Amino acid sequence: MKQQRHILMMISSIVMMLLMGTVYSYSVFRLPIEEKFQIGTLLSGLPYMTSLFFYACSMMISGRFLKPTSLRSMVVMGTLLIACGWLLSGLSTRYWILILTYGVLLGTGVGMVYGVPIYMAQKLFPQKSGMMAGLILLGFGMSPLITAPLANMLIASTSLNSAFLIFGLLTLIIQLPLSFVFILNEYQEFKKEPIERYEHLKLKPFKRIYAMFVIATTIGLMMIGLSYQIGVVYYGFQVKEVTLSLSLFALGNGIARPIFGKIMDKKGFHVATKISLGLMALAALIGLVNQGEHLVFYMISFGMFWFNLGAWLAIVPATIKQFYGVKQYSKKYGLMFTAYGVGSIIGTLVSGSIMDILRGTTYLYILILVLIVISYFIAWKTRMVNQI
Repeated sequence: MKQQRHILMMISSIVMMLLMGTVYSYSVFRLPIEEKFQIGTLLSGLPYMTSLFFYACSMMISGRFLKPTSLRSMVVMGTLLIACGWLLSGLSTRYWILILTYGVLLGTGVGMVYGVPIYMAQKLFPQKSGMMAGLILLGFGMSPLITAPLANMLIASTSLNSAFLIFGLLTLIIQLPLSFVFILNEYQEFKKEPIERYEHLKLKPFKRIYAMFVIATTIGLMMIGLSYQIGVVYYGFQVKEVTLSLSLFALGNGIARPIFGKIMDKKGFHVATKISLGLMALAALIGLVNQGEHLVFYMISFGMFWFNLGAWLAIVPATIKQFYGVKQYSKKYGLMFTAYGVGSIIGTLVSGSIMDILRGTTYLYILILVLIVISYFIAWKTRMVNQI
């Protein structure tokens, strides 16, 4: 019976993550938003940026109140906020209202729900927490595999507002019932939790890991947010080709999470970081040389950016678990996750400005390479191999 409850929790968590991961399909909504409100790249990125920022802030705040007996109520409240965000976005007629509904409401709701399944993975699978959390996060990363083509189809066949409304209804129909099912009576298991030997251990390189997470999310989120626009508008690929590419990118983003979760379980932060940074540097170099000449290299380059954002979203929770243990996990991970919000702001503002002013992708790739060099330097200074 206990094993069945754990399996049910895992499956339900993945389904919920698939729904919430629609935030990564924002690039499909971006062009219709620009056309409807007659705005440029920078402004069209603000709802996306706001949503990710409030998602991160909500993770930090809700993490402080997260405990075994409050999981169900946290998920229910978060799900209702997500549904309200979608539905009110579908009714919005002004751009600033979209920022409030899609940005503030939806982002806050996702942040409240997102941390709960990961928290439970750390509790229920202490020996394989990195890989199990990665499997749960697989749903969030792979969401655009389903939601990007769905959103594109809904916008083409109905309208932008109708697409928002339909996603709101799907949240109520699918995710709200799962809010009551997936946690069951798991809090009984948590009472058996052993005393944490890491309870008083300080995370010495916390600030440096935070800085590296900011850099990784800045790169990943800005490239995810621009994937569709760069492919269609700047590189001139067909809409169907780019939409298919987004689905493949989402597949890579999802697969990266259990892969790097397992790397963290076996090898630790230092090895995982070197692999991820190397792949991001390679992606930037491919993009810089290719400049949209060949679809296959566009797919490889952007696919690697999506892959590595997924990697970092598995690396960071496993790192916090290794240093702090389960008891302090939710609070410390919530604080660390604010780097995600910072990265979303930096990535959206900088990339939007570059695209609006310079009208090209060359400087984006150069910026990414500079950020990766900085991140390598931080990793070297921290000497992670001796820390973790």
